[in-house]
Amino acid sequence: MGAGVLSLPNVFSWMGWVGGPICIVFFYLCTLYLSNRLAETMEWKGKRASTYREAVRTILVREGERAALACGWLQLGTLTLVTFAYYIAAGTSGRAALKALDHYGSNEGIWPVVLVFAGLQMVLVQIPSLDAAWLPSAIGSAMSLAYSAIALGLSAAKAGNNLGSATGRDDVTIAEKAFGVLNSIGALAFAFNFSALLPEIQNTIREPPSATKSMQSAAGYSITFVFIFYTGVASAGYAAFGDEVAGSILAQPDIGPAWTIVLANILIFVHMLAAAQLFSQVIFGALELQLHAWWPSLRAMRSWLLRLVVRSAAVCIWAVLACIVPLFTDFVGLVGALAYWPTFVLFPLGMWVRMHATSKRRYVFYHTLSAVLLALSVAALIGSIRSIIVDAGEYRLFH
Repeated sequence: MGAGVLSLPNVFSWMGWVGGPICIVFFYLCTLYLSNRLAETMEWKGKRASTYREAVRTILVREGERAALACGWLQLGTLTLVTFAYYIAAGTSGRAALKALDHYGSNEGIWPVVLVFAGLQMVLVQIPSLDAAWLPSAIGSAMSLAYSAIALGLSAAKAGNNLGSATGRDDVTIAEKAFGVLNSIGALAFAFNFSALLPEIQNTIREPPSATKSMQSAAGYSITFVFIFYTGVASAGYAAFGDEVAGSILAQPDIGPAWTIVLANILIFVHMLAAAQLFSQVIFGALELQLHAWWPSLRAMRSWLLRLVVRSAAVCIWAVLACIVPLFTDFVGLVGALAYWPTFVLFPLGMWVRMHATSKRRYVFYHTLSAVLLALSVAALIGSIRSIIVDAGEYRLFH
């Protein structure tokens, strides 16, 4: 469960009580199905792939290195954007906590909080590998569950307001409504998209039993649990605050007592620390391997020194960009729109079809599903870009 859960009541405010539940169920079923297909592609002909790119290179032999290269860039691009979104989320949550304590004015920006977050990340990213990052992973999971439970509890306490409507917001123009719905589709894709990290996580699973079966079982339980929580937060938040619900439910001014807002946003901040560190591990691992390939002389450099230079520079870049573009709700829609189809649909289905001789009916089903999700991703991308352009006019540099 990531920070995307916090934007789901706002998603419902655009789609209403009809469109919101339909879309969240649709993305749940697609995520459940496609995660199983992706898990199966990590092992073929007795060989177990250690990375997403390796699986693509092994299975999509005809496309060869070009497919593997495209997959690698798409995966790393997705992880980079998601990590960037976590920097924004950390800044937003920190500002909300400070405002609840009356230590922050309503017009203050997120950049001081982002800089503190970046300083802590400088230390965490020195963990050498994803396999060694089990403690941040456990802490991040606990924090995510805790603040999601707070959001659900606070929203449910006010759900008796019975706000919302069948079709969502009607105080906007038709164009604004359309683009808001499209951006919301991207936000749902962001909330359900973890595929860019799934292959590398699967590689850390010990055997026996089969890593594929273990991953499918774990993904099935966790995605279903997340779906139930997502639906609860989205429904309770929309019922409590209606079409005026904030972009992040825990940023809603009247959601609950100040101490609960402070606690929840501190939990979000800690979760973002762990999540950003985990997602960036795959990026740094690939980057450092590539640097060694380009400049073999770097192998003589101490590994800790290379990590310090490369990873610290990346943290600085993310932090500066997050200070400049603090548009969390709009940005999660953009990331979801860009990332969902290529990493979670195109390559997994392409590899699975290549691995298995499928019937014509199943072949048509796969391509139809891919086309539908591609159309949704493109539509969401258009809506997200438009929302960012419109909302960016309300922000000042480092605000």
